[in-house]
Amino acid sequence: MPLLLLLACTPNIIYGNKPDDSHIDSAETDTDTDSDTDADADTDSDTDSDADGDPEPWTGTYPSQRVGIFYLLWHAYAYDAVIRSPGYTVEDALRSDSLDFSDLVYDAGLYGEAQAFHWHQEPGLGYYSFYRPRPGEAHYAEPDAVAEYPGIRTVARSHATTLWDSGVDFVYVDLTNLSSFSPFADVLGLRPLEVLIEEWAAMRAEGLPTPQIAAWTQVIDVGGAEPLHRRILDAYDSAPPDLIYSHNGQKVLFVVSSVPMDPAGLAEIAGRGVLTVPLWGNLDAASLSAGSAGWMQPCTVGSDFTTLVTPSSPCNQGYTTTSPLGTVLSASRSYQVGYASLPLQASGRLGGLTFQKQMETAFSVQPDVLILNAWNEHIAQPQANPYDPALAEMRRSMGETGATDDSRDWLWVDMYGSDLNRDFEPTVEDAGAGLSLLQSCLRVYRQGNRSCADAGETCCQLAEGRTLVRSVRLRGNISSGDHVPTVDAPEVDSLVASGAWEEVCNPHYGPPGLCSGGSTPDGPFHLYPNPGADRVAIYRCYSGADHFMTTDSNCEGRTYERLLGYAATTRSSEMPRYLLRCNGAVHLHALDAPCPSGSSAEAVLGYVR
Repeated sequence: MPLLLLLACTPNIIYGNKPDDSHIDSAETDTDTDSDTDADADTDSDTDSDADGDPEPWTGTYPSQRVGIFYLLWHAYAYDAVIRSPGYTVEDALRSDSLDFSDLVYDAGLYGEAQAFHWHQEPGLGYYSFYRPRPGEAHYAEPDAVAEYPGIRTVARSHATTLWDSGVDFVYVDLTNLSSFSPFADVLGLRPLEVLIEEWAAMRAEGLPTPQIAAWTQVIDVGGAEPLHRRILDAYDSAPPDLIYSHNGQKVLFVVSSVPMDPAGLAEIAGRGVLTVPLWGNLDAASLSAGSAGWMQPCTVGSDFTTLVTPSSPCNQGYTTTSPLGTVLSASRSYQVGYASLPLQASGRLGGLTFQKQMETAFSVQPDVLILNAWNEHIAQPQANPYDPALAEMRRSMGETGATDDSRDWLWVDMYGSDLNRDFEPTVEDAGAGLSLLQSCLRVYRQGNRSCADAGETCCQLAEGRTLVRSVRLRGNISSGDHVPTVDAPEVDSLVASGAWEEVCNPHYGPPGLCSGGSTPDGPFHLYPNPGADRVAIYRCYSGADHFMTTDSNCEGRTYERLLGYAATTRSSEMPRYLLRCNGAVHLHALDAPCPSGSSAEAVLGYVR
């Protein structure tokens, strides 16, 4: 999985112990074309048969505007651990008052076996893996045991049918943190890629449609090791020619553009007739102009990335017009500019708004290739915390600041729970909402519409988004100066311009229009703009001496000023931080942290982001 914070040649992911290459007897892999999946029943009516009643192999006809989606096959180690553990996810930990990150696999002694991978949500099809040994090969042995998931065929066929029927005509398989062949790289990525090719080739042989497949990998100088791209090209050669994503008659290999590429490796790939397409994410204008495609591009304000997505503002994510594939634009269900688990560093799904706004750009541009982000990542490794320990809770992942063991300082980059997560595959947590939105948006897109004007489509009914509450306080002692929580930008500007007030900054990243580098927990946060189930109204009131927040519409007998928005009544990745009301000489608030010195806790008003 791409780690956009880590652009060095060797990504800083946690691998733990590598599996050995010991061999034991194993049953030959089943490669026949029988299937007991529901996918067959859904698609049999579309197959053709020859005179003997056997189905004709399916060869796709593809539109001129291609649609691909990020696809992950790295689940082997995470699957191996989850079936030996209680089966908790990061989302479970966020929703629980008793679970910490360490309860997922660490405390069960499975952290190494999982290679530090943790499930952030549970697929609707259940936990799965695409690894199985090649015929005659052994399973990898302890301490990195890899159990073969028995339902590979069911999942592979379900994915193929769902994606194809949704309007996705190719997948690009993530191998980006792997550069040379090893047993670890084989289990994690290469062999699952081969298995996907085998399963979808079998479907096509039965006359059943599937998307095409491409791989995305590094092409760097690996010294005397065997470069992984060579094995990937061998897998390409083993596939039916039409199964591999092609452009103008050349098979396509996406290559990581954030690291120096090896000229000899690129020449080898070209010599085998394969087209390399540079791809990375969060790219600046110069990189996009130079022809690198962005698999994930944040919304922008001017030339700056922003995670503040609103219904009224265009997204304007960047895209390239000079890729080897032509114009390539990406649209994501969520995206991050740093650590997804820290405040304001990821957009989150926002009830679908992030994807809707990114698709608005796609409708307008009508790119040659639209790449979507993502289908089935689900897993991630925790990252070391680089922030000053003096920030205490403010350096920790939202919602888990009270953990008591070492896992309390874990941060997550690519996703965080279910909401700060890019996947569209139906999960236990989202119950298929993402897939429905994806299908709706692709129906509009495939019609060539330049805007989303079909009121009957979910894609065109913008989600509510979130309301940003900013915090302004009188200069001086944090616990003694009046605090004004506000959703009104002119009010912020007026107060700060007086010189007597200062805006409280987010401790880390500040999106355009907000400041960063704060060191206190009384900063900005998000609320829902509208009432709903499991939400509580948050009001701003005035006591005559200070402003305060309350859930009481009567302002506890004081002066009502305005409704700020709605907090969640329970914690989840959608609203993970507790909003704590504090009382010192004045009222103030603290986010996911104890009240500042000189004040004491009064009540948790709800959960916010």
